[in-house]
Amino acid sequence: MSSQQEDILGQLSKVARLVKRDIDAVLAQHSLHTGQWSLLKAVSLLEPVSQITLSKYLIIEKPAVTKTVVRLEELGFISRKSVGRQRLVELTPQARAAFNGIDEAVQAAHRLFLGELSKEEQHSLEILMTRLLATHRPVEQEESS
Repeated sequence: MSSQQEDILGQLSKVARLVKRDIDAVLAQHSLHTGQWSLLKAVSLLEPVSQITLSKYLIIEKPAVTKTVVRLEELGFISRKSVGRQRLVELTPQARAAFNGIDEAVQAAHRLFLGELSKEEQHSLEILMTRLLATHRPVEQEESS
């Protein structure tokens, strides 16, 4: 790896930490953190959804999904039901009621974080990040695995 590549990836890592810090500050008001919010956002898009699908979608290990789902269930944001051999996850009525307000607060933090970049620069960054994710995302396995 060249020095320039190390610099790029080091900067990317630093940016990710800064984004997480800013979003965690917003989410703390709702007793959440970024990992939990990512899972809630995914559930809102995919529900009802299996924990295996969430693991693949979020690119996190299955035990981490289980731990986060259990915690969100304790907080009243998630409910699980068994359908055959699968555990399907859904938002609770409490989560649905709070979701738009939390999402708007997170989106405002995103806008603030990216505010120094033009729309064109934001679009270019999105394209690059999407390409990196598409190139390096783990190969999808069958849901039955």
